[in-house]
Amino acid sequence: MYTLDINFLSDRAAEESQALERQPIADSQFLVYGGAAAVVALAIVGGAFLVLNSQNEGIKQKLSVLTAEESQLNSKLTALKSQETELQAIQARTGELVNLFVGNLPVSAIADDIRKRTPITVQVEAITQASAAATAQAPAGSTISISGKATNYNELNDFLLLLKASPLLDDKLTELKTSTLQPATSDKNFTLVNFQIQTTVTKKSPADILPALQKSGADGLVTRVNLLKQQGVIK
Repeated sequence: MYTLDINFLSDRAAEESQALERQPIADSQFLVYGGAAAVVALAIVGGAFLVLNSQNEGIKQKLSVLTAEESQLNSKLTALKSQETELQAIQARTGELVNLFVGNLPVSAIADDIRKRTPITVQVEAITQASAAATAQAPAGSTISISGKATNYNELNDFLLLLKASPLLDDKLTELKTSTLQPATSDKNFTLVNFQIQTTVTKKSPADILPALQKSGADGLVTRVNLLKQQGVIK
């Protein structure tokens, strides 16, 4: 008879050895999926880098264009400022030549304008042109002093307002300097007000006050201004 000899212990050891040699299926799948995820992540990062790099290059190009345009605008502004400075210098020289040709407002015209504005209740005794040095408000020789008498302060105030309205005088620099009430005497039963008014010749161009100059009889000055207008030097 045959004897069946089965070694169960030997078979079990062999199976255990084979089980140790094989990796679990779950671990293999994890490695595959993890590797795929890493590849996808690297692809996304690489794509984002390319996109950002492309956008950065585009921004640099736009910045270069804007910088070039800014430089051109700055050059144009510098040229305009230079031209403006030259124009102002030309206008200043032209103004000096015009003033030299036209001359100052004649004292006779100013005196005539003051006379026409003097009410019958005011007596102007003297009109003098001061020889004070030039100031920021008034050039040399343009200050005029008017002295006289008025029947009362109201009439004196009206006279001051009439002088301020004169186109030949500077209303802002026309002011009452002194006023003194003169008492009545035995031969005069009324009172008078002694006054002194100081004013300044206007700084306006003669061309701007031409009608007033014509009324004041400044014929020579009017003729010179009209000649400059005909030549197109002044408007």
